[in-house]
Amino acid sequence: MAYERKCLVARIVFVAILGIAAVGFGETVDLVVLNKPLNAGRINPMLYGGFVELLDDVVPGMWAEMLGDRDFEGVVPTSNWTYHLGALDLCDRDWDAGDAWTYDAGNPWNGARSAKVTAEEGRPGRLTQSRLAVAKGMTYLFSGHFRSDATDLAVSVRLKALLPDGQWMILGAATLPAIGKDWTRLDAKLVSTGATDRAVLEIEAVGRGVLWADMLSLMPADNVEGWRLDVVEAIRQLRPPVLRWGGSSIDPGGYKWKEAIGDRDRRPSYVNPYWGRRDSGDVGVEEFIRFCRAVGSEPLVCISYADGPQSAADLVEYCNGSADTTWGTVRAKNGYPDPHAVKYWQLGNEVGDAEVTGRSADFCRAIRKADPQAVIFTSFPSPELLDRVGEFIGYLCPHYYTSDLAGVESDIRRWRDLVVNSRYRDTVRLAVTEWNINAGNWGLGRGKLYTLDCALFEAQFLNLLHRNCDIVTIACRSNLANSFCGGTIQTNAAGLYKIPAYYVMQLFRDHSQPAPLTISQVPAGLNVTACASEDHKRVVVFAVNTRKEPVEMRIDLSQWSAGLKIAGGEVVGDTQDRRQIDITNGWDRPERVKTMPLRFDGQVATLPALSVSAVECE
Repeated sequence: MAYERKCLVARIVFVAILGIAAVGFGETVDLVVLNKPLNAGRINPMLYGGFVELLDDVVPGMWAEMLGDRDFEGVVPTSNWTYHLGALDLCDRDWDAGDAWTYDAGNPWNGARSAKVTAEEGRPGRLTQSRLAVAKGMTYLFSGHFRSDATDLAVSVRLKALLPDGQWMILGAATLPAIGKDWTRLDAKLVSTGATDRAVLEIEAVGRGVLWADMLSLMPADNVEGWRLDVVEAIRQLRPPVLRWGGSSIDPGGYKWKEAIGDRDRRPSYVNPYWGRRDSGDVGVEEFIRFCRAVGSEPLVCISYADGPQSAADLVEYCNGSADTTWGTVRAKNGYPDPHAVKYWQLGNEVGDAEVTGRSADFCRAIRKADPQAVIFTSFPSPELLDRVGEFIGYLCPHYYTSDLAGVESDIRRWRDLVVNSRYRDTVRLAVTEWNINAGNWGLGRGKLYTLDCALFEAQFLNLLHRNCDIVTIACRSNLANSFCGGTIQTNAAGLYKIPAYYVMQLFRDHSQPAPLTISQVPAGLNVTACASEDHKRVVVFAVNTRKEPVEMRIDLSQWSAGLKIAGGEVVGDTQDRRQIDITNGWDRPERVKTMPLRFDGQVATLPALSVSAVECE
């Protein structure tokens, strides 16, 4: 047995050595980067944008509010047609059932119901919500609206956790002031003495009487204008130049922008008729804009066709008008005297029938009247739409949810031909305001979005945008968070991790240069683009290796100035080099796929199997 174990160890070591050698000594291919423009366009950093949609736990997974159903209107499940394994997500946070409280429709603070908590002598009334995550030493900001029929009720709020022995450990507590018969907002600070992802928020009433509670809130004190700090930091590192606010909840849907401004405790919640779920209304256009400013992105805001041109003009004035305009005055009263200066506006979301086309010019005129400098994006493009609104718009906006890259490129050529053969050839470009490998492939197939394979596809899609940068100048990857596997970050109550596509988007954002270059024939199994700085002192090659073996890529820069050579770079790939396309990151392996330093020797760069590389030449 000892001999067999030694032989087994020897074989493992030998295989490991061969594996390491394979990474360094794959097939050698030659790539010539010509000192010649690929086209007359420029690679715009705005190609690496993102999308924030009011869909399931996209926004709840980014927003710092820890409590679900804080208005007691009830938790709504996802629509049955969507991908759902039954696992609870942040939209399923609910109040624990108990015999001391019930929903009450009489005189709520907001909406249709509040919580009615009954306390009796010797039996306190308690209202709890579980599955909360807290960090040791963190301060949590609690608030809520309360009224009572008994002025001598002793009301307290606490964070607690159940120990293995069945005893409760109090992590933080505060006593609330006396509560009267009229609704009153009360605030408290809870400092957690421990860390757990199984914390319980408990509101306890001691004495005899009834306590009503509504619009309860619990947020960590380190939130960034209401957004989770870990989310803000992750997106700051991603550096998306533009973020789009839209989706089916906006047009048409339950979201109404005028109901989602001002005091969030006064906003109505609403049910998303398409995706399911109840949206709290906590996050509206203003919170989205503040998020964009926090992460360094320009907001692109979709207006609703269903709400009409006047509503669109009012929204533009609310965001951009001076404080002495009608809606600018409302914005100032809501705490923002200075205009938000939103540049980009889109006419609805994925609408494009004859009625929409016929009304589009009215929307454009209304928007331009409110802000003459507004840059207007269409919804789904058509020749008729360009003819009607070409004088107003800056962008036609197709969406692509497909793995057929050849089909995408063909469609872009179709729209390019339409634009360049029109009288708007100098003023209109394409913006792909939503894209990914799929949108409706549900069931287990939706999990493809988690994978290294999807990240390789997305890198090829970005290379496609590079090759068409003369006509496509803005793009927004769908989606930013969660989104049934599609978000670049995945969050739960306790933290987040980044899927492989996050690192690909970051790689292109960090290394791209403006001038697209012509390259020689690309070897099979590789997808390559090259770009240069305006002064031609820096060349970057983006190479996607879809092979299951490494490739040694020798880069010929002989047409360039003397001394230009490989100086470094980065690679996104499997840290274990298992050469499996369905590798994913996860809560127990958050960096299985990540960005690593590029290996190179002279003018030869090593492209690991199933990887995306940015090769820097200086």
